Amino acid sequence: MSGAILTIGGLTLYKSALVIALGAAACFCLGFALYSAHGGFRPAFWLFAFCDLVLSILFTRFLHFYCHAEQYPSFWRAMTDYSVGGYVLAGLVPAALAAGGIVKAAGLTRNTARLFDCFAPGAALAVALIRLSALFNSTCRGKIVVHTPILQHLPLASAVSSSSGAAEYRFATFFVEFLLMCGVFLLVLRFFYTRRRRAMKADQPRDGNTALYALLLFGAAELIMDSTRYDSSFMQFNGFVSIGQMAAAFCILAVLIVWSVRSIRANGRGPFHWKIWGLWFLALAVTGFSEYFVQRFGNLYLVCYPVMAAGCFFLVRLTCRMYESICAKKKKAKGGSAA
Repeated sequence: MSGAILTIGGLTLYKSALVIALGAAACFCLGFALYSAHGGFRPAFWLFAFCDLVLSILFTRFLHFYCHAEQYPSFWRAMTDYSVGGYVLAGLVPAALAAGGIVKAAGLTRNTARLFDCFAPGAALAVALIRLSALFNSTCRGKIVVHTPILQHLPLASAVSSSSGAAEYRFATFFVEFLLMCGVFLLVLRFFYTRRRRAMKADQPRDGNTALYALLLFGAAELIMDSTRYDSSFMQFNGFVSIGQMAAAFCILAVLIVWSVRSIRANGRGPFHWKIWGLWFLALAVTGFSEYFVQRFGNLYLVCYPVMAAGCFFLVRLTCRMYESICAKKKKAKGGSAA
């Protein structure tokens, strides 16, 4: 249970809840600052932030109820009583898309892609802090038991109580993902400032690429990290691949499709595209087989997870190559220096 830091009457404030609240505040403050600085209509972002917050709670909670209905007395209690139960992070993506649709339908913006671009860096930071909040509760533990004493501390392992009451050290899944998402946040913020305004071929849109890049990196991180959990959430018809991994793979594929369509429009379809697609599906197969083997033979995790990480890396790199194919080459000034 989360450690309480303040109790007033029947109201108790927990450390994990405070960290999550700080993550949400950081996300919206950064997003608002970026959107305002780049000519966005401020009321549009405030409506987006409100809708995204409400829908994120509802969507992530609904997915958790769907996957773990046995933990709740009824659907109504699951959606109204938040003192128990949990959430599935995959619901954050459709919540953001729906919030953007509401803002556009309200007539406050015609460019939801720019709204998503400004929101993306803060969203990565919020996910990082959400994962950090797990240090103060027992919502997730890694399924890998760490026996080497020198590794039995953060960032690789954390102590948990076994069924017998003895302490054992397990892979600190959420803390490692916190570190990964901090890296994603920095990469997305760098992309926002260095790539967002880059000229594109054949008048392809520049807005929206930052959000797609964030979705790509988040999907790759979640694809492998969700595999290390023993409490992952699964669809009712599938007990092998978790809903987090399914959503992560779909996000990566969606980004590849969008950038592939734009690349074909800008360059025409050619051998380059078939090469990227072939290698991409090969990397996906490597990732999938690694997941299969680590599920069947848990003692092979020292081999399977590095191979899976390599597969995810190439999924990201090959998808980025598709994006680079729609970027206009930088013009060079006289004398060979870049303009």
